Amino acid sequence: MEQTIRHRRLYAFYNSKVLNTLLVVGIVSLTQIGYMHSLLMPVICSTVSFTLFIGYALWLWIKKPKQIVINTWLSNQTIWFTLYFLIVSAMKEPSLWWYIVMLVMAIVLLFITMIRPRDKVFEI
Repeated sequence: MEQTIRHRRLYAFYNSKVLNTLLVVGIVSLTQIGYMHSLLMPVICSTVSFTLFIGYALWLWIKKPKQIVINTWLSNQTIWFTLYFLIVSAMKEPSLWWYIVMLVMAIVLLFITMIRPRDKVFEI
């Protein structure tokens, strides 16, 4: 079954490799606030990540490049990180392992993305 794309720029926005990587880094950084019991380093890392996210998104919508690198597999995995972040944030006193598992899984995800690239150049 072939997928029909109604809005190509929106499809590229949701599946952008850069935006999904920045989102994973930002979410993992915010989750580490509970682990480190300090706000300085996680807030700096997540602020930089989300600032780059906003800058790249604005570039994508305002500059309107002709092509962009997308990775649908990474986009599908980012959903699980967001859900995991929401679950851990809702817990009263999560164990230390909840934070470590997320950090390790993010590192594994980014290594898999580098080793087995499922990237494709998408014409907008």
